[in-house]
Amino acid sequence: MKVYLTEKEGQIDFFDKFAIDWRNNPVLVDNTDGVWKGNILEFKLNISNINKVLFQTIKYLSKMRIKGESIPYNIILISLNDWCAYVFNSKDYFEEIHKVYYGAASKNNDAFIAKSTPNKIDYSYQEGAYNLLSLLREEKYTPIDLDENCIVGWAERYYRENPKATKGDFLGDDDTSSKTLGEIREPRHFKSLINPYKKKSNEKFKYLMDKLNDRLNKKDLGAFYTPIPYCIKAKELVEIAISRVPIGNDYIILDRCAGTGNLESILSEAQLSHCILSTYEYYEYKVLCERLGEKVRAIIPPIEMEDTYDRGFVKCADAMSKEYLDNPIIKKYLDDEKCTIILYENPPYRDDTSGMTGIKSEGKKINSYVLEQMKINGISKTNELANRFIWSAFKYYLRQENDSYIVFSPIKYWKIDKLINKRFRKGFLFNKKYFHASPSAIACILWENVNENIDEISLEALEINNELAIYSDDMSATRVTNEITKIFDKKIREHAKIKYSCKTDGNFEPNEIGSYYDNEILGYFVGRGFGISNPNLNFNLVRLRFSDNHGFYVTLNNYYKKMIIISIKHYLMFCRDWKENEFICCSTDRGFDYEKDNELLKRAFIFGCLDYYNKCKSQELLVDGKPTIIKNELCFDENTVASKKLATLSLNKDERQLLDLFNRLIGEAKKVPEYNSKYTYGLYQIADDLNTYYKDENDNKVYNHPELNSYLEALRKKTDAYFDKYIKDKLYEYELIK
Repeated sequence: MKVYLTEKEGQIDFFDKFAIDWRNNPVLVDNTDGVWKGNILEFKLNISNINKVLFQTIKYLSKMRIKGESIPYNIILISLNDWCAYVFNSKDYFEEIHKVYYGAASKNNDAFIAKSTPNKIDYSYQEGAYNLLSLLREEKYTPIDLDENCIVGWAERYYRENPKATKGDFLGDDDTSSKTLGEIREPRHFKSLINPYKKKSNEKFKYLMDKLNDRLNKKDLGAFYTPIPYCIKAKELVEIAISRVPIGNDYIILDRCAGTGNLESILSEAQLSHCILSTYEYYEYKVLCERLGEKVRAIIPPIEMEDTYDRGFVKCADAMSKEYLDNPIIKKYLDDEKCTIILYENPPYRDDTSGMTGIKSEGKKINSYVLEQMKINGISKTNELANRFIWSAFKYYLRQENDSYIVFSPIKYWKIDKLINKRFRKGFLFNKKYFHASPSAIACILWENVNENIDEISLEALEINNELAIYSDDMSATRVTNEITKIFDKKIREHAKIKYSCKTDGNFEPNEIGSYYDNEILGYFVGRGFGISNPNLNFNLVRLRFSDNHGFYVTLNNYYKKMIIISIKHYLMFCRDWKENEFICCSTDRGFDYEKDNELLKRAFIFGCLDYYNKCKSQELLVDGKPTIIKNELCFDENTVASKKLATLSLNKDERQLLDLFNRLIGEAKKVPEYNSKYTYGLYQIADDLNTYYKDENDNKVYNHPELNSYLEALRKKTDAYFDKYIKDKLYEYELIK
């Protein structure tokens, strides 16, 4: 019998012998030694402790369950140099698989004792090999129980495999008038993979409701979970608002988007007795009723009727509708002069110019009443759903000076959109990382219903550590007056047109509207507003006009002074501190003062021509039926407009090193077979067109031209360091970043 020197050698030989096509199928998954049909495999050169290896494999199965992956029925431990397999049934370890394990699966396994005797197969003989091959052909799985540890993984798999499914299809609830059992209670898609969920309600999943939304509703509702430590800090603002209630007044705490009630869950019994809550998503409404229904003053609607369920939503609970504004329960308190209103909300924040619901009617989205009223009232910043909540709060609910609004939202509604001019009382800055989102800043502010123009507020930034909100920093938010678009250059004389435009990746595409083009036009700056979020979409430098026409042409007359926009984009894209992400933005509040700083213009020009996110590319296309090469002129390749300008500038040591590194990069690029000597190349095109790679068996990138890749990586790091040293602080000085 063959003796293997390495585990990998034996593993591959085993796969080949038993016809396991690991090269073309996802076999090496989840850090296991292999999952094939209904079998999980664990290889060792020699197995001296079966219990230890078995427990390692059980830990893998636990992680697979949490990820929503089918649990193989057979556990096969293979001692390669003994040509022996030990076979266990995963159903015998049902309880162990349903535990959560931390740390490396191969560690701390010595104390485990197997509960069953394995079926030992010697596959060095024909009969044993046949028996093992028969097992490897079995596609049988052990059904698992769903709990709060694995529900998200199975939900994501369900939506991935059923793209049109909704949360109602997956969760259901057998305690509803909708009579929708859902996949978890009556498995069809996951039949034989999961056991029916027996609990009557979805209360157990209350903290995960936002993650259990299908992808459409996640986008539609903008739902986020509010972590308890931040709820506790926000409660401080609630208590300040309550302290403002005049003696003799009643008060209500209204939350129109309460979700499953996390914000309110830490309020006192007395405070809860003043709460009126609603949520628009039906399954969240069910949990909200179960969780807080007996503790609060009212939930909208207070009881479920036959028509409450409306395609996954709650009838009468769309806070952006006229019906909700006229709700008699809420209106009773609004009409009472002896009742103080406190709004307390974490509204959904997403960018959408349609109504909140996203429910389609005859192929069109239904616009909300609040959206229509904002437009009638001349409010331009209507695209953010959070803006509609905030505007409607002051428009329809807050009537007296002692009324208050405590709102979680990115700061731009005040800083940029200028949606309100009210008295700031106190506020915090929270990290959205803890809201099941990417790290960035979300403000929680108490606004008093008193008109007041202020240009700067201070917020206490808080991280979460050991289930506590911990002080991080004090952040000052300053209002922005002038949009960055004021430095856009809209002047352009008549030029020839070609019927092409650019995509976001810098590549050309046919377009009937076309793009102006001649020797004076060097590119097109895509620009939308202040760019506080999604800078990779809001700012782009491309070679031809961008398809949606938001931006301006870069010409021989303006390019040198406008390249600073690349630096602004770079800063917004690579905010290293969560407190800055979605908190800072770009402006021209100091006008064109930056143009008087010749050193800054030079540095921004050099950086812009070397930055990876300068997406100008040289390309060939047909102009009037003739092949024409449109070159990238805003890079430092030979004989470009930019390289000629560079030759007139005085460079310091760091800049000479940058240019030397770029020239070495170009030298390597010329050795690549895909290199086109008729083109001029910038960093982006070299990376995109020439720095090719393939993926190895472990899904790692292997570059075809390692020297080229090394120079690319080195230049990107050098340009980043150059930006940090020479440009970043100047952006603040000239209030291009604010």
